[in-house]
Amino acid sequence: MHRLLLAVIVVTASADRASDREALLAADRALSGKTASLGVLQGFAPALLDGAAYLYPGAPLLRGAGHIRTFLQGNDSVPTLRWSAAFADVSIDGQLGYTYGWTRSGATRGKYLACWRKTDGRWRIAAYAMNRPLPVTDSVTPAMRTGGLSAPARGRADPGELMRADSAFAALSRAQGAKAAFLAFAAEEAMSFGGGTQFSEGREAIGAGFDGFPAGAVLSWWPLGAEIAQSGDLGCTIGEATIESLHHYSKYLTVWKRQQDGSWKFVADGGNVRPQP
Repeated sequence: MHRLLLAVIVVTASADRASDREALLAADRALSGKTASLGVLQGFAPALLDGAAYLYPGAPLLRGAGHIRTFLQGNDSVPTLRWSAAFADVSIDGQLGYTYGWTRSGATRGKYLACWRKTDGRWRIAAYAMNRPLPVTDSVTPAMRTGGLSAPARGRADPGELMRADSAFAALSRAQGAKAAFLAFAAEEAMSFGGGTQFSEGREAIGAGFDGFPAGAVLSWWPLGAEIAQSGDLGCTIGEATIESLHHYSKYLTVWKRQQDGSWKFVADGGNVRPQP
């Protein structure tokens, strides 16, 4: 009897999470449509949380809806994009989630990653990152996600845990190199922007992306903020990164998922360049 009840609870929870994912995908599609028709100020900006982070290529890490709106108002080069989601996942409590997919503007295509939080029954943007769109012909088909999902695990809703996990991730990169760090902290189903026209999907593919990393170069980064679900299973961090020897400066958005052993692994990672400090 107890096993039957447990099975019913598991099936119900799975159905609820599937419904939550569909609702987040619908919110993502709706925001894309509004942005395409109304522009970034009237379409995109109203969906930002007050403390949202916006990672626009070539710009500093922008934090706070007011600062983001000021940037959008004063930057005529920000294109009006339409985007389409390739994937979404939502926390156990249905209050925090993430989406990623492709942006499109004219004959160019790029990638985006968004962290969302539900407030007053409405999905809103907590952090949004995109890369610089590149010219892509229609014959290059965006690849859809093929991997499965690991089981979620509840835990404490402490954003400090995410900051510490991200800091440990960065420390390993400084000590053993970027490839070793990304292989150690990537979940099996992880995704990253990568450097090509497609996403890098899976731990091994993400690690292989560092095979051509310059010898002696050290990728270092530091988290500046974190969001976490009340169920303690999903969250995101934002921060800045650098490769000092190459005078390369960037910023990032990383989505984290708690593992069954209580540790944190990243499931999505993306970013872009920022100005030299």
